Amino acid sequence: MTLLMRISALLLVLATMFNPARADFDVGLEAYTVGDFDKAAQQWMPLAEAGDKAAQYHIGLLYEEGQSLEQNYDLARYWYLRAATAGFTDAYFALGEMYAKGRGTVPDRSLAYHWYSMAADQNHSRAKEIVGRYAPKLSNEQMAEARRIYQAWHVAHVH
Repeated sequence: MTLLMRISALLLVLATMFNPARADFDVGLEAYTVGDFDKAAQQWMPLAEAGDKAAQYHIGLLYEEGQSLEQNYDLARYWYLRAATAGFTDAYFALGEMYAKGRGTVPDRSLAYHWYSMAADQNHSRAKEIVGRYAPKLSNEQMAEARRIYQAWHVAHVH
């Protein structure tokens, strides 16, 4: 084993010791990547309930896709909203997708645009592209509503 490999292994062990929640999240991510959605859910649910925004987003994803957890758009939206409230960019985008496509709700262009805009503000590349294509599809009223929602969100959540 080279010196660099030993140092890397030591750093991984130390990171796990000082941040066990991160280790649990990573175990869940590895499980998700290989299709073991039950293990991913088992790792992420306690973290999500404890307020880990990445775990909240991923639990939302499991609910939305019906992987391990029964497909439930309301619960997906609930977990995405918790992650979005904590500032998790991918959750903004996921909410934009849900409202744009009407997943578990009536499609709402104003809400979709709001969430896409939030993600684009955080340099989410797909959101930036979608915002540019989506804006011309909104009526003046829909755009005004999207701006009101966006401003209200910033007042309530962005510090």
